[in-house]
Amino acid sequence: MEIKHLLLALTLLIAYPVWADNKSSQDDKAKREMLGTAEMSTKLASKKARPLAPDAVTREFLYSVSPENPYKVVNPSIVTLTNDVSDLPDYGSRHMFLFYVDPESYVTESANRALEKELKADGAMGWEGKTYSPKIQGYAVLNLADTKLPSGLVRGIVRLVLGKNIPSLNYADNDHSLRNAWKLPDVNNKFVLMFIDKDGNLVFYRESPMSPEDKELMYNTIQRYR
Repeated sequence: MEIKHLLLALTLLIAYPVWADNKSSQDDKAKREMLGTAEMSTKLASKKARPLAPDAVTREFLYSVSPENPYKVVNPSIVTLTNDVSDLPDYGSRHMFLFYVDPESYVTESANRALEKELKADGAMGWEGKTYSPKIQGYAVLNLADTKLPSGLVRGIVRLVLGKNIPSLNYADNDHSLRNAWKLPDVNNKFVLMFIDKDGNLVFYRESPMSPEDKELMYNTIQRYR
């Protein structure tokens, strides 16, 4: 699993919110102004919290899942970085290490960036690391339903940052499709890590910041599927 690839997507989450808040780029400011006050208000209104799935599970339950106590999840309908409807292509064929990230959470929590560096360093070790395996594919899914940043701009910047190839490992959720398909609790401002085996079973769930015990459990779980 090329952790370094999917984590490259998160570089935009350092750059974009900073200039969005500080208005330090005149070009980007002009793009925002082009949306117009009414259109921007509509976009922001569409980002307001949507109801959870009526039978959403609790965090306590998700934190209890394990290879011995799995939680079956379906293949969600999400979108590519070009906003084309897609699913997770390795669902049912390979194990998946999944990042489900509200962009703003990455910026506000330094622990998330520290975890990114740790996983990137581990991924660079290949077979000598704790996470690499041809049996496992890593994905990042941007939770755009819970950010006030315009979805189209976020996806566009991610594509520019990643180039032509790596976007195949990165997706977006515009409307809580993943959250509701898996009946997750509120994930606004969350950096969520999940591991799903090739049979579609969620066997690990944590929200950053993770404790040392959480990280050890994460690595131990991944080891079982290498």
